Amino acid sequence: MTTEREVPVQPDGFHAWTAAADAVRATTKRLEKRAALAAYLATLDGDALAVAARFLSGLVFPRHDMRTTQVGGRAVFDALVALSGLDADALHARAVDAGELGDLARELFADQPSSGVSLTWVADEFARIAATSGSTAKRALVRELLASLGGAEAQYAVKLLLGSGELRIGLKEAQVEEAVAAAFGQPLELVRHANLLRGDVGEVAVLAREGRLADARLSLFHPLGFMLASPLATAEEITDALPTPFAVEDKYDGIRCQAHIGPGPEGSVRVALYSRTLDDITRGYPEVVAALSALHAPRSTLAASSDGASVERGAWSVEDGGLILDGELLAYDPADPARALPFKALQRRLGRKAPDDAVLAEVPVQFVAYDALAWDGALVIDEPYARRRERLASLDWPGPHARLAPNALVSTADALEAAFAGARAAGNEGIIAKSLASPYTPGRRGKLWVKLKKALATLDVVITGAERGHGRRAKVLSDYTFAVRASETDPTLLNVGKAYGGLTDVEIASLSERLHALTVQKFGRFHLVRPEVVLEVTFDIVQPSTRHKAGYALRFPRIVRIRDDKPVDEIDTLEAVRALAGG
Repeated sequence: MTTEREVPVQPDGFHAWTAAADAVRATTKRLEKRAALAAYLATLDGDALAVAARFLSGLVFPRHDMRTTQVGGRAVFDALVALSGLDADALHARAVDAGELGDLARELFADQPSSGVSLTWVADEFARIAATSGSTAKRALVRELLASLGGAEAQYAVKLLLGSGELRIGLKEAQVEEAVAAAFGQPLELVRHANLLRGDVGEVAVLAREGRLADARLSLFHPLGFMLASPLATAEEITDALPTPFAVEDKYDGIRCQAHIGPGPEGSVRVALYSRTLDDITRGYPEVVAALSALHAPRSTLAASSDGASVERGAWSVEDGGLILDGELLAYDPADPARALPFKALQRRLGRKAPDDAVLAEVPVQFVAYDALAWDGALVIDEPYARRRERLASLDWPGPHARLAPNALVSTADALEAAFAGARAAGNEGIIAKSLASPYTPGRRGKLWVKLKKALATLDVVITGAERGHGRRAKVLSDYTFAVRASETDPTLLNVGKAYGGLTDVEIASLSERLHALTVQKFGRFHLVRPEVVLEVTFDIVQPSTRHKAGYALRFPRIVRIRDDKPVDEIDTLEAVRALAGG
């Protein structure tokens, strides 16, 4: 395989980057990963350093850059068929065995020498692909790029092209931050703070090398990571874990959303909405955008904060700088805007980039705010929760499309149980308890926020299908489709969900062997299996589903255990599922 273009050869090469990535992949030890990356990053500077850090984080572009390559697996597969000269069916079988298209590319191009292309050249090629419209032209560029690369280079180029946001080599962006700090002798907390402000680990790596981390300023309209709550099983555990009193909020059954509000062109207000996966979902919720555009606060009064200091109420306006809010997108009842509708109602809005007036009227959506991350263009995540809450309360919430989440102070397990019962009665998932002193830690699961959800119930089900996982689970069957019986008298199996969490790696490996032996037919990565393995699963809610013949699906199912003690003719029935759904 050859390329018609001349490929520039530069010292800051893509091949050296792949060697660093391979070194990370070869060890499970965090310190060894950091040492390998730090040694490599220390050899780079300028644009090459920025690109290397982004690529190691699984990013083609800076996180605040909304561009994507818009290349799918089919385009990559077709390019591999064209370049390898192999039959598509034979290549498909090899792809299934390899587990990932990137790994397949490495196998196919193993004998092709390293290209010598630079990191910045590869980044420019990705930008060219992203800027190209039209499937034919884009596919041609993908073929051209892969034809320019050696085996390891092709492997990682495919991983980056497909844009999953991670390389699946046991490396997260937080570890890249650690390596940047180690490479250039900078405090880790300064590196992480700068990355929060800028949303570009590549830019931050360059700032760290140049000793200019203090120059980083907040860049609005790039999503920050969301703070997560740790689960606890009982109210007593929560009251033991948190200093009292603590704040309690309902845990909503919607979509986690981060709202950025700031100056737009020609004196306008710009609003952007980001999902928990950091995708821009602004266009799908125009009524929320309009409401948040009108958000303001009078500056007329002062309010005492929880520690006795005074804070200016409403010390924010769009003219002064940006505001970043954390909250939830919910479908709501127009007759009672304070009551959220079940997630199934919101599902009708998901994936719609430009909902028409009929959909907007049929399924109105609101943003319910429960935290502030930035105020007047400055991060406030290090302030205590109580102070951030006061900031939120100072705003004039326009409603019904934008409102403040209610909260209450709680000190006892009995009061917490009452709050949980109230949340469930209101149709919400449960409650979140927050320490009044807690900072906001983006992208981390903190011990100062804890959630009490209480699984709805458990069901005994049987595995009917299994699929290969991803990354380190790419060669084992780790995703399980499961079913219940139609009734006590009808043994017909009806699928009601798919689970992939809850088992240990050892259990998954053992179960994978069993399911391979039970496989009756393969459909790509999916194995249809004889229904013999019984699982006990838990879940958050039962919701109607048109996808399954059962008419229901379990939301957020998790595996409790493998029930080798239970025969298939004793698993639960559709009647049990229907009863849990309230039907």
